[in-house]
Amino acid sequence: MINIKTTLKNISESEVEILCEVPSDTFEKERPIALKKIGEEVTLPGFRKGHVPESMIVQKFGEALILEEMANLAMDRAYSEILNRHKVNAIAMPNVQIKKLAMGNPFEFTLTFQVMPEIKLPDYKKIAKEVMTITEKTDVTDEEVAQAEKELSKQFATKDPEGKEVLPEITDELAQKFGPFKDVAEFRTKIRESIAHEKTTRAREKKRMQIMEKVADGITTKLPQVLIDGELERMIGQFKHDVEQMGMKFEDYLATTKKTIEEMRKEWTSDAEKRAKVQIALNEISLLEKIEPLADDIERESKFFLEKYPDTDPARVRLHLSMMLTNEKVFQFLEAQK
Repeated sequence: MINIKTTLKNISESEVEILCEVPSDTFEKERPIALKKIGEEVTLPGFRKGHVPESMIVQKFGEALILEEMANLAMDRAYSEILNRHKVNAIAMPNVQIKKLAMGNPFEFTLTFQVMPEIKLPDYKKIAKEVMTITEKTDVTDEEVAQAEKELSKQFATKDPEGKEVLPEITDELAQKFGPFKDVAEFRTKIRESIAHEKTTRAREKKRMQIMEKVADGITTKLPQVLIDGELERMIGQFKHDVEQMGMKFEDYLATTKKTIEEMRKEWTSDAEKRAKVQIALNEISLLEKIEPLADDIERESKFFLEKYPDTDPARVRLHLSMMLTNEKVFQFLEAQK
C-alpha cells in the first residue's frame, strides 16, 4: 500500500476530484530513482551515458527537472492505489494539477476524473416487446424481381444502330452466366430469395435501432463530454475514411463543401450523444442480464481479423470484437422479447 493521503470531492455526477498528498519523507525516496532515470537518459561531455554524477545533473539541469521526475514517479506509483481506494470508475485519463512541489514538503496534486454516472434504463424488455410485435412486410413482388433481373442483364447489354441500350432476353444459357443456375426459373428463384433476405435484414436492423433509440431516449442522465467527444471522433474518422475510399482527399471535400471540422462536430454532436447513449444502454443491458460472448468466439474472430490486418494491435482488436459480439447477443436477447 502506498503512503498517500487522499480526499475525494464530487464535482458533478460525472466528474470527481481527488486531492492527493504524498508525505515529504515518502516523496523524497523517489529522488535517487529520479536521478538514476535522468542519468540514463542524458549525455554530458566527458561522461558515459548512465554515469553522470548527481552533482553534474543538478548543475546542468537544476532541481526543477529532478522534482518533476520525482513527481511523475510518485504519481505513477500511487495511481492504481487511488483508483482502488475510491472505486473510481474512470472513463478517461485524469486531468492532473500540481498543487505543491518542493523539497522538504509534502507533494500535493489533484486528479480530476471523468467518471461514468449512474445509468438508469427504462423498461427495455417492455420496449423491445412492443417493437417486436410490429410486423414488417418482407414479401417480394414480381415487379421487384423483374427490376433486379433488368439491372443484372445490363452486364450483357448491347447497342442498337442508334446507340440505344438493348437488353438481352434472359435465357437458360444467359442465366448460367450469372452463377450455377440450370435454367431461368432457378435464376429467378435465387433473385427472389436474395431480395427477401435483404428485406428481412433491413427490417431486423430497423427494429433493432427502434428498440435502442427508445431505450436511449429514456436515459435522462447527462453523459460525460468525453464520451460524446469520443463518439464524434469515431464518426468523423469513419466519414473521412469513406470520402477517401471514393478517391477524394478529405481536405478537398472540406474545401468543396466550405465546411470545417469544428462545424461538422457541432452539427453531429446530437447524433454522437445518441450513439453514445445507445452503446451505454447495450453495455448496461449486457451487465444486468449477464450477457457476454464466448471466449472461443472472440479468439476465432480475432484470429481471422489479424490474419487479414496483421499490423493491427491485437489487444484493441479483441476489445472491439468483444464489444461487437456482446452487442449482437444483447440484440438477440431483445428480439426474443415477443
